Amino acid sequence: MNERAPLSLAQREAALKDVLGADSDAMIEASKRLSSDRSTTSTLLAMLETERRVETRHALLYALSWHGDLGIWDLLVSILADLREAPRVRGQAAEGLSYLFMSVRTDSRDFEVAVHALRDALKDSSPEVRYCAVNALGGTGHLPLIPVLQEMREDRTPVPGWMGSVGEEASRAIEALEGLHRMRLKNGR
Repeated sequence: MNERAPLSLAQREAALKDVLGADSDAMIEASKRLSSDRSTTSTLLAMLETERRVETRHALLYALSWHGDLGIWDLLVSILADLREAPRVRGQAAEGLSYLFMSVRTDSRDFEVAVHALRDALKDSSPEVRYCAVNALGGTGHLPLIPVLQEMREDRTPVPGWMGSVGEEASRAIEALEGLHRMRLKNGR
């Protein structure tokens, strides 16, 4: 995932403090810094367990998403499926799954459960959740999902903060899926 050098102890402590703070700009920068330091995975998970603020949960999940740790797979699926979570947090969970899909076999139970949750998310009232779910399905590299994504091209809902509409993302996701399918074949996954 993110291959930068780990943070120094002082940088790590400052970022962990900032990600829990009230300054949203500092929180965003901290989550970006923490995204490159896989040594913080367990600390970020512990913070996520107790944190209830939407912005902070989103920042923590953002950082965790880049760690490439399959150990958070079930957590991401459960957050995505939890309708009590804010759309922004659920969308980040979908995005996190998209980064991990190529490490999971398409014939596995984990893959099946995540795809089921993402397909459910395509019906969500939040355009952000639908957008992120479409993007994540594109990250599967699994050709049988193309018809599902083709249907989503009809969703013209714009998504503030993202590029274009849900339908436009579905078109991009189909292209990504096809390319990743070729990678799966090459890698035997």
